[in-house]
Amino acid sequence: MRPPPFVSSVLMAVRMARSSRWRAMSLLLVGLGFGACHRGGVGAAAAATSSVGGQMTLRVVNHSWLDVTVYLLQGTRRDRIGTATATTTTQFLLDMRRLTAGGEYRLYGDPVGSRTTVRSEPLHAQDGDVVTWTLEDDLARSSIEVR
Repeated sequence: MRPPPFVSSVLMAVRMARSSRWRAMSLLLVGLGFGACHRGGVGAAAAATSSVGGQMTLRVVNHSWLDVTVYLLQGTRRDRIGTATATTTTQFLLDMRRLTAGGEYRLYGDPVGSRTTVRSEPLHAQDGDVVTWTLEDDLARSSIEVR
């Protein structure tokens, strides 16, 4: 015996609601799973390679006529610090957590509109360091000082 039409439509609506809720819950769980994996992977790697807390100051004295984008190099990793405006002194505060456990890094400068770049020698970070990187118009003559 078949149920009346209105009962069939109610039963169909209940099945659809259950299935919609199931789909919504499945999508939510999948999204949370991806989010947890992403945060866990990056967070765990960052926690494993981070050094102690603290800050260092990077002062870029740019004598060049071009703005220079400044990066922090560690191994094969390159993190953008910011832009040093042409013919000015720009100061950046860097958290020591940005650096790997060894604390060795290089500074890398990429002038906007030029193919010439500049890279510092390897440096070792310590909490409270004040690094002054003087970029000359001829980037090959640039110098660095750590206090």
